[in-house]
Amino acid sequence: MPDVTIDDAVVTKYRNNYHLGPEIGKDEVRRHWELESSLTRELLASSKDDRWAVFERCYTELYSKLPWLNRKDNQPPDRYWTWARLISKESKVFEIGSGTAGLLRYLASQGYECVATEITQERGAKHSKDTGGLIWHVTDGVNLTKFEQPESYDAVLSSQVIEHLHPDDVLEHFSSVREILKPNGQYVFDTPHAGDGPNDLSVVFGFQRPVCMHLKEYDFVELGSIIRRAGFAKVKAVIFRGRPFKIGPSASEWFYRYCCAWDYAIRMIRLSPDKERRLRKVLRPLFFVPTNIWMVAVK
Repeated sequence: MPDVTIDDAVVTKYRNNYHLGPEIGKDEVRRHWELESSLTRELLASSKDDRWAVFERCYTELYSKLPWLNRKDNQPPDRYWTWARLISKESKVFEIGSGTAGLLRYLASQGYECVATEITQERGAKHSKDTGGLIWHVTDGVNLTKFEQPESYDAVLSSQVIEHLHPDDVLEHFSSVREILKPNGQYVFDTPHAGDGPNDLSVVFGFQRPVCMHLKEYDFVELGSIIRRAGFAKVKAVIFRGRPFKIGPSASEWFYRYCCAWDYAIRMIRLSPDKERRLRKVLRPLFFVPTNIWMVAVK
């Protein structure tokens, strides 16, 4: 990993990026950079045989040594209402990489039957108290059929997870999600768009692409291809716009094709990462071009 400079501007950017206060200074930022740089190398070098053990150990180390990254989700519960609009009320829901389970706490409060998961207890079960009946299961996030029965769930969810998976495991991840879904079940997920990245610690130091624990960020075209190869029948993208003109959330195949068309067009221009980020920020309000991927794969 390259050396980085940690000055007051970087500390401010770090605090803003992770929503932290003045208790975080240069020492904490350097600790995070050095630890995550080291762990990223281990994650990428892991083999199929030792992947789960390496990922569990690395994420346990990250959240135990950097406790400010592992705070309970204090966001207002109604921030998650958009997810509830995408899945039917009677759904049995399984979430991959629940973190502190803010999303599932909300869904459980709305009457959904929910199962939360995490790869490490430091991030998952540590926050499992007072969850209003929420159930926690163990999973590696990839080989889900080793932990869950086939066709057990109406909906599988993940939020900001896929970018953390080893790139060699992403197809298997989608295939195993499909296996645990009931017929016509949905995998609803969001993940950063590569064209708006990097979206991990890399952004604090001005890198043009992820060099930390976002092992790969994707676009709509890439993910759609993987979803099809995994055997899903339909691929949709979610359109949503808040104030002042609320639209959605609504998932549709035509909006997925629309997002892919923009991805293809921007690829052809061959912009630098910085110029692409700026272009997408202009296109987002004018032409509904997302800077975050939100998709639904239907079995």
